Amino acid sequence: MKIHDPSSQAMQKDYDVTDIERLMAKRQWKNYDDVINWLKKEGDEDRRFTPGEVQHMIDDFSRVRDKGMDFVRDPERLCRNLKGSR
Repeated sequence: MKIHDPSSQAMQKDYDVTDIERLMAKRQWKNYDDVINWLKKEGDEDRRFTPGEVQHMIDDFSRVRDKGMDFVRDPERLCRNLKGSR
């Protein structure tokens, strides 16, 4: 018998382009580190993001930063870059 566990689902949920649009509208980000630091400090406090979305974004933003990819502000292009980094 499986028990429905919403907290487990929240950790597994991945972000989509609407989440990236919401994130990019929050402020004028300067670079990937700026976004990563905010996600680590305040991402979980933003009730529009699940813990899983925040963690996936941190992982993907870190990956594109480490690959030396240019910082992109366009949410659709940014989301493609982030998801393509996996």
